[in-house]
Amino acid sequence: MLQQMNWQVKVLVAVAMVAAVQTSAQAEEQTTTAAESATTAESVMPKGQVEKKEGESDVDEVITNRKLRAETGAKSKYSFSAALSYSGGTVNSPGADTRPNIATGTATPTVPAMGGSLGAKYKLSQLQSLSMDVGIVSRKPFHNDAKKSLRERTTVSNPSLTYQVVYKAGGVQNVSSVSGTIVTDDFYRELGYQYGADFSQTAIYDFGGSNFSMGLAFTAGMNTFDKNDAALQAMQGDYSFGFYPFAEYVFSDRLNLRTVFRPFTFEHIRSEPFGNVIRNVYTQSVGVGVSVTRDIYLYPNVQFVPEDFRSELTNVGLSANINI
Repeated sequence: MLQQMNWQVKVLVAVAMVAAVQTSAQAEEQTTTAAESATTAESVMPKGQVEKKEGESDVDEVITNRKLRAETGAKSKYSFSAALSYSGGTVNSPGADTRPNIATGTATPTVPAMGGSLGAKYKLSQLQSLSMDVGIVSRKPFHNDAKKSLRERTTVSNPSLTYQVVYKAGGVQNVSSVSGTIVTDDFYRELGYQYGADFSQTAIYDFGGSNFSMGLAFTAGMNTFDKNDAALQAMQGDYSFGFYPFAEYVFSDRLNLRTVFRPFTFEHIRSEPFGNVIRNVYTQSVGVGVSVTRDIYLYPNVQFVPEDFRSELTNVGLSANINI
């Protein structure tokens, strides 16, 4: 009887073990299938990112330059961006409460300022986007002013709408944008500025992925006015355009040396005959680009006049592109 019971127990144990193995295999197969399905779904539609259109490349395959990537915004379908800059004094007195207008442009404040734009961006596709921005500026942000408080010196103004497209042609990385602006900033409104329209084109070539790259930026803009006093027209620039060659050398994924030349900047003043443009003073900037992440790029720099190199004709600055 004891031997018969032992035989029965052994059979039951064997059956239980086979059932357990089958159950475990079925559970593992179901888990693997679910994981593969989730992975496949995620590869088709990454969370928070826009679908690729037919024949369209990923934006990071088209734009490899770190500064351009940060300027074109995050890869998410919806994102926020900030393009900020600080314009300070000279290299001798970077913290001074005045700064020279080294380019002699019209309507250029001669006090230090922190400004830029804050915006919300919507990706139409991997390579196209629309953004709505507002300008922000704080004049003399780190200085005392007996006439105005810091809050009174800070304004949020100049709402704008921008369409942007990125593409690569012949190995050249390109970013094109067009925007329209409603001028609401007090400084410019007092001069009669009303509406603005701008176009920009940036192209850069890195010689087959080398550390050295060269590029050219082109900008063109026009403004309308609602004040026509003769005295104001001498300070109103109704259209302008410029060509800006630049060069860059990448030291690492984080750091690069960058210089921008501004020898061809032209502006028309309303008090002058149409077509009689003025060339602004040739300036140049040299700085270090810092790629904190893909979506955060910092550029501390110094601007100067190559044709009249003097420390008192310099501006120190910092620009930053931040995307979230």
